Amino acid sequence: MASMIIGYDVGQGARWAVVTGAAPIHPDDLVEAQDLATEVTTLGDLVAELDAGRALPSGPVAVPARAILSPVTADATLICQGLNYRDHAAEAGHHQRRANLLFAKASSSLCGPYADIVRPAGVELLDYEAEIGIVLRRSLGSGAVVDRSNIGSFVAGVVLCNDVSARDTMFGASFLQWYRGKSYRTFCPTGPVFYYLDQGDVAETIGQLDLALSREGELRQAASSASFIYPPEEALTEIAGLQDLKRGDLLLTGTPGGVIARGTPEVIGILSAHLVDDIRRRDEIRMALGAPAFLQPGETLSLTLRDARRGLRLGGQRSTIVEDTAHVH
Repeated sequence: MASMIIGYDVGQGARWAVVTGAAPIHPDDLVEAQDLATEVTTLGDLVAELDAGRALPSGPVAVPARAILSPVTADATLICQGLNYRDHAAEAGHHQRRANLLFAKASSSLCGPYADIVRPAGVELLDYEAEIGIVLRRSLGSGAVVDRSNIGSFVAGVVLCNDVSARDTMFGASFLQWYRGKSYRTFCPTGPVFYYLDQGDVAETIGQLDLALSREGELRQAASSASFIYPPEEALTEIAGLQDLKRGDLLLTGTPGGVIARGTPEVIGILSAHLVDDIRRRDEIRMALGAPAFLQPGETLSLTLRDARRGLRLGGQRSTIVEDTAHVH
């Protein structure tokens, strides 16, 4: 049976609970839940407890949504797919995908679903990316082959994520440093819920998820996981040929079309013409893309995730962009 799990802290330490009412979509919501009888602190250990039937409901609790933490914990490794929806690949100038794009993101970028997103000092091209995150049920090692018949033994569930990106850092640093541009603190709002799935439900469910993102109330992204170019089973098999992953680690499956930064012919020309001239490449990209069009302090992003197969809303995020005043001189 599928369950919506939250991690929260109301000042007495982090706890886990299973949602019994509606999943939250706003920081002012009050979440009806049942505390789980477990003392584990990481999502990986919680998955092990849930799979073993040990983390059982222990009593009702009403959780302020503002107290909800990222369900993915800081010990997790974050691996991301890029350009994994056809419309996003096209707007980035990659109309014909021939290989899966993989990159890493720092786990210290994780934050709660209602936390502020801090725009770092010097960043002008701050962008959003609504994504579906896949949480591992067990270790993934060399030689692992994942397909639709066994994906449930490898995947425990899904979470809603926002792969926030500093485009000027990504494309303006030496040799296009995606890791740096995507790994600032607060650049991965996650949750509100971890949607824990039975093994037999995983394949069907992750193929029928709907996600959406609005900027200042205007819908900017909307898509179904049915539109993946490289589905999670293919991505996990490929990753197994590169590195080990553990229970509780996270695969971000890419974002649909509708991001602010578009791979126009002008931008692609700048990248190719000035590959080794970082300052000129950054400055020309800022001029070509138009810094005022990007996320500004005070703006709000709202994201939602839905299990279309069950008609179940899996909650939503609401994040406000703030300036990094600590590093402004």
